[in-house]
Amino acid sequence: MLGERLHGLVPDHRAVRRPRTFYLAGFVAAVAFPFLTPAGRSHLTHVWAEDGARFLLDGVKESSVTNLITPYGGYLHVIPRLSAELVALLPLEWAAAGFALSAAVPRALVALVTFAASGGYLRSTALRVALAALVIVLPVGNSEPLGNISNLHWFLLYGLFWVLLWRDAPRVPALLFTTLATLSTPMAFVLAPLAILRLFVHRDRAVATVFLITAAIQSAVMMFAERTPYSHDAVDPVQVLLAALLRVPLAGLTGSEQVPDLYPRFGNVPLLIALLLIAVPITAALVWRDRPARFLTLLSIGCGIGIITLSLVANWTVALQVQQPGVVMTSQRYSVLPCLLLFTAVAVGLDATPTRGRRLVITTRTVIACTLLVSIVQHVRDQAGVLTGVTWTDSVTAARAQCSTGTSPVGRFVHEPPGWFFELPCDLIRQAQAPAQPRPPAPRSSSAAAR
Repeated sequence: MLGERLHGLVPDHRAVRRPRTFYLAGFVAAVAFPFLTPAGRSHLTHVWAEDGARFLLDGVKESSVTNLITPYGGYLHVIPRLSAELVALLPLEWAAAGFALSAAVPRALVALVTFAASGGYLRSTALRVALAALVIVLPVGNSEPLGNISNLHWFLLYGLFWVLLWRDAPRVPALLFTTLATLSTPMAFVLAPLAILRLFVHRDRAVATVFLITAAIQSAVMMFAERTPYSHDAVDPVQVLLAALLRVPLAGLTGSEQVPDLYPRFGNVPLLIALLLIAVPITAALVWRDRPARFLTLLSIGCGIGIITLSLVANWTVALQVQQPGVVMTSQRYSVLPCLLLFTAVAVGLDATPTRGRRLVITTRTVIACTLLVSIVQHVRDQAGVLTGVTWTDSVTAARAQCSTGTSPVGRFVHEPPGWFFELPCDLIRQAQAPAQPRPPAPRSSSAAAR
């Protein structure tokens, strides 16, 4: 009886055959979009934080096995470290572009997973496309978390969320994604109840089993690995609540960069408008949709609340208080996953076709779509998140110059944000192949020229 009741929470996928060119075009567009923005293009020429000073450094110096099993920040980073292993095979001058592409590809795959897996819950193809597109274009994910592999886990966990709900997921790709993604995020345990549910409702229990095993491995590493806390500031519950509300409902609709202007000028009024706006589709989902859709709505909201609260409490510092300059821009990455989960619940409600209140749902759908479109266009056009420090090419040139003089046994690589750098032994720098330069054309002899 319990199995039958749980079975109805995860519906069969509504299969609609689409040509491979549809998915290929979506993948290419998702990978290309970040590089069409000023901030995204800057990552082609700049290396960000741990991408250089941890992952590239270890990728060049350590063996592949040691690199993959070494925790950083208290947990495993298998996908970022695999990416760094590949980037380390390239000439050093290409590392910035290599990392930018390594960050764009997994995010594009998560968008495709979102579109495919949401077919069991969303009837509207347009809403499925929109929800998948938000993985790529949502402004809360296109400043601090943009173009770097160190922040991939915020997107990977959203992909895991959908894989565990996707009953008809291709087995081998699903197992591979589940393994790598779970061993790359510290919060996989949040989805453990969903994996247990999958054990009850799915005949093929391989994905859920692999998830639980890899989540247990990640959790064990987190128990014993060292982690340096950001601060020892006392957690203020009221500030955590305000920060969570500004970082998710408001920032999700307007973009993080707009909140530092809206909140000081208008106080909580924009937040109240955002809460009222999203309350309409969520109510529609809970009242007019079927049982699986209501389950997805509650699951998305619950996971989103848990993740933003856990992120803020575990990393609390006075810099996260809402009265601080920037309001929500410090650690902007905390907004990514909760916003995607919130819009999952909103999409379920906007997919409703109520017998009463239909006009309200349609009007709300239009307002939300227009608000998101404006915030996305505004974010794409401004300079938010553009890296303007030392370029990676200049940094590599300086490091090679240090080693060429013979005055230092190491070369220093300075990169973004300000204050970040790492050093490599000159022997390793010399071994790293520089990009080949085109050969000048051979001079033509006078006789050849005469002919």
